[in-house]
Amino acid sequence: MISVKFTGLDVFAALSRPERLKAAAHHAVAEQAEQLADAIREAAPSDKGDLKESVRVEPTDDPLRVIVTAGGTPGTIETNADGVQFDEALMSEYGTSRSAAQPFFWPTVENMRDTIKANIDGAMEGALEE
Repeated sequence: MISVKFTGLDVFAALSRPERLKAAAHHAVAEQAEQLADAIREAAPSDKGDLKESVRVEPTDDPLRVIVTAGGTPGTIETNADGVQFDEALMSEYGTSRSAAQPFFWPTVENMRDTIKANIDGAMEGALEE
């Protein structure tokens, strides 16, 4: 399984957040996380249907933090002839001694990082102006 934590403006964790800002931040983080998950699905190798379906956004106890994850599902776990289990997400992302890497997760995160941050910042600025 591959995961990345997705956090919206950690500075708010230390502040007494007005409800309007909390709601705007929660919505922005959730929206951006779903967009990232969609992009990761698109980037996943096309012959790996179970892998694409495994990409998901998982909530945490903090409403401003979600985790975008690929793999770790029954459809992405494979067992070799020796009985050793491997996750298809990790095998695709990093490759194996028998197959070349087909990175899809981290390149997508890196390519979208600045846009995600700008979109969350923009949503927060909009909420502050209301």
